[in-house]
Amino acid sequence: MPIRDDKTPPSRTLDDRRLRRVMQFIAANLQNDIRLKDLAEVANLSLFHFARAFRKATGESPHRFVRECRLEKAKDLLAEGNATLADIALTCNFSSQSSFTRAFTRAFGMAPGQFRKNRGPHSRK
Repeated sequence: MPIRDDKTPPSRTLDDRRLRRVMQFIAANLQNDIRLKDLAEVANLSLFHFARAFRKATGESPHRFVRECRLEKAKDLLAEGNATLADIALTCNFSSQSSFTRAFTRAFGMAPGQFRKNRGPHSRK
């Protein structure tokens, strides 16, 4: 490992280790507000450098990536079939059941209730 002197700037890249920490933080905090500032702190980068590096590493903005993770978590909860739509919306940190339904429908082409009917534990698919 190269030794840094005071003139060497800190790394501004999102290497595998930093990206893995950010992904773990996101997965562990889907039910909470996740701000760009929080993610940048986990990666130990400035807001500007983190946002650029994250997009370069994942192909998506941090906000879009977190939203997609929340929607994937919602799909899992819907398939389990135990929680109400309102509970799933809260668990996945949507502001309301209606905003969750809109986001889910936009992302997957069907309403959450329909997804549950098609993919739930008692469906034949």
